[in-house]
Amino acid sequence: MALDKQTQALIEQMKQGGFKPANQIPVEVSREALTQMAIAMAAPKMGVFATEDRNIAGPGGELPIRIYRHAAKTNGGASPVAIFFHGGGMYLGDLETHDHVCRYLCNNAGLTVIAVDYRLAPENKFPAGLEDCYAALCWVSENADEIGVDKSRIALVGDSAGGTLVVSTCLLSRQKGGPGVAFQVVVYPALTMTDGTEFPSRAELGTGEYFISVDDFAFFRDLYLSDEGKEVRDPLVSPIYAENYHDLPPALVISAGYDPCVDENKFYAKRLAADGVQVTYTCFENTIHPFFLFDGVIDAGKEGQKLVADTLRDFFA
Repeated sequence: MALDKQTQALIEQMKQGGFKPANQIPVEVSREALTQMAIAMAAPKMGVFATEDRNIAGPGGELPIRIYRHAAKTNGGASPVAIFFHGGGMYLGDLETHDHVCRYLCNNAGLTVIAVDYRLAPENKFPAGLEDCYAALCWVSENADEIGVDKSRIALVGDSAGGTLVVSTCLLSRQKGGPGVAFQVVVYPALTMTDGTEFPSRAELGTGEYFISVDDFAFFRDLYLSDEGKEVRDPLVSPIYAENYHDLPPALVISAGYDPCVDENKFYAKRLAADGVQVTYTCFENTIHPFFLFDGVIDAGKEGQKLVADTLRDFFA
């Protein structure tokens, strides 16, 4: 197994450009850098039938969302819907960094996409971001008729930290007896906020050579949690420690072969299957953690987005 040529070229380009690990960059500088990088590395944005920015009531005040429509609302018609949680280590990312991904999924899966601009750490620590994601799920379910979606066909989709939030939101909704989730898509989520020593890939691939390091994970944890000793093994923080995954929705789990999270992603898929949950696991063996977002420079990103869109379209057919 070796890095594909595009991924290797990207890593070399970043090194030559003076790339610094996340844990060595101030938060505000990182936020601006991720926005610039996401736009620079993205494939051209697709046009969609319509977009609408709205604010809904969230537990911390107004919660921004963006609705992407693939077709006009019709009387009596209801589209399946994917609620999208962006990645970014729980402290980066927004509606703009993943706009191209949402547009692609909207058009190619043939469904409504609703992106959620959840509150970020360190200004808003756990459980603020998770509460926003759950609030968005509840809002979509409660307002399905008004927004023209089918509340029985709700998928949750997320990459990286957004993937973590997908799993945590599924667990929280199960715990609360909340809205049903029909399908979950998790793209290289970090499923534990511990040091992850039970998963060899954390240390083997977390050297910093492959975009993200074990020191970065510790940095994310410190930003996200208020009481590490109490919270770090909470299944809503580290979903890998949930007692079981019974009654969670069918899943598509996507990983990258050179991602420190690859072992826990594979483990999650195996545990889902063991608990009777229908799951498809796909590893893009020759690339790194952010490939799904960087579809303009890494073909695997295009392939990953196509896999998600095809899977959602077929599931909701």
